[in-house]
Amino acid sequence: MKVTTFLGIAGLGALAAMLIATNPGQEQYNTFAADTLQSEAQAAFCQTNELDGWLGDLGQVLGNICETAINEGTLIGEDDLKNFIEDNTERQNFWLFSLYTTQIPAVRVRIIGIFDRFIPIQQTVG
Repeated sequence: MKVTTFLGIAGLGALAAMLIATNPGQEQYNTFAADTLQSEAQAAFCQTNELDGWLGDLGQVLGNICETAINEGTLIGEDDLKNFIEDNTERQNFWLFSLYTTQIPAVRVRIIGIFDRFIPIQQTVG
């Protein structure tokens, strides 16, 4: 066996071992999805700048209350949100990476988990 062939096989083996070791699990996905969903909810519902322009200081206060409620989980607890995500997610584990499909009302999201990261690849509304 040539040295370059051996090094190539060894390199592929090392890459495969690294991918397997860094394939994120369901619990990591639940945390990622919960954080993302909280950020999206905050951006969609709180809209501090719009409320401030429309209601002045009261709008600013309401926007801040909304952001605080979402961030601190007083509207919905973090554990409840993670459970909701897990109940509505299908994980396909390909050992080197995982494909997560989450179906929540009117939205389906597909995300690849690889190298301890999550990469959104598809979002379908409807």
